[in-house]
Amino acid sequence: MELWRQLLLNGSVKLFWRNEILDKFVNDISSEGFEIYTLDCSQWSSQNYHNDLASVLNFPDYYGKNLNAFNDCLSDMTTEGIGIVLVFKNYDKFAIKDNYAARTILDIIQTNAWRFLLEEENLKLLAFVQSNDATIDFPDLGGMSAEWNNEEWLNKDRDV
Repeated sequence: MELWRQLLLNGSVKLFWRNEILDKFVNDISSEGFEIYTLDCSQWSSQNYHNDLASVLNFPDYYGKNLNAFNDCLSDMTTEGIGIVLVFKNYDKFAIKDNYAARTILDIIQTNAWRFLLEEENLKLLAFVQSNDATIDFPDLGGMSAEWNNEEWLNKDRDV
């Protein structure tokens, strides 16, 4: 079974603690034909994260720089490949500064991922969320919880 199918079984948002495991998953999913968009969230704040989202994701000039506009522009994304993976590094740093926005961004991604599967059969959407906090949790994203990848599923694999 393709990696993307395994990952989407329990939601489209996957958490990562170790960068080397994240890099392995990015490499593997890329080889399946996914476009990768990487965002470093270490300097994000409530005031500036939309600038990075717009720039990295190539949103149009009319992007409204709010969460509703993020939802609208994300739902309009297309790809030449099989799907899109949004890689968020150092997401814990942003979640500390603006937990509401951090959680809502992932909720929007989860909701759009399911919509794409139902309406746009040729487009898959995943989010790989790297955190330096091995206990980070985002429950109830699009009605599902973000879960740890299979190599860091157990707390002991994250030194917890």
